[in-house]
Amino acid sequence: MVRYLGVPVLLCGLHGGVWAALPVGSVVMYSDGRVEKLLSLEDGTQLWEDDRKRRYLRSENPITPVMERRSFLSGKGYTQTLRSGEPDSIMVRPIGDRVEFSVVRERERGTPSVRTWECTRDATQRKKVLGEMRELDTYRCERFVYHRKTWQRQFRESREFSYSRDLGLIVKMKRKTRKKETKWRLLSVVAPEKVTYKRLSR
Repeated sequence: MVRYLGVPVLLCGLHGGVWAALPVGSVVMYSDGRVEKLLSLEDGTQLWEDDRKRRYLRSENPITPVMERRSFLSGKGYTQTLRSGEPDSIMVRPIGDRVEFSVVRERERGTPSVRTWECTRDATQRKKVLGEMRELDTYRCERFVYHRKTWQRQFRESREFSYSRDLGLIVKMKRKTRKKETKWRLLSVVAPEKVTYKRLSR
């Protein structure tokens, strides 16, 4: 357990590591308009900041939800820490095995909430990403709650995504909730020495 921005955070590491180390200062752009810059690499985590000055602490395990999201300007946000289960085990289990785990989301003001996920890793695929053929790990995750009386699962959201180990990035995402469905994909990665305001504003 370490402290990030004064808040305890559980760090989740994978055997052998998953991330290729994108240089600190790299900028990534997505089809939904998001632009994020890599601020730091530490203890198996990456710290990113988007163009709205929101910071995201992410685990090297792509199925682990954002560990912390916080506005750099207002300080508002939340942390998520592992409560039960072993999400890292998905990397050593057979393809198609299901992994269930729960995280606790906490805000400075408000009641903590438990968020339960079930994820499956599918077969690796080779697809062209950013002009190159890359091996992609594909995942399906569903978040749900258990009914207090019947103990039946109640759907909250699903995510289907492709993850590139050599980039250390999710390159394609399809997210569905009870109200809407969204999709996005990785458009580009800009090296630190090539990052300029003019280039990013195109």
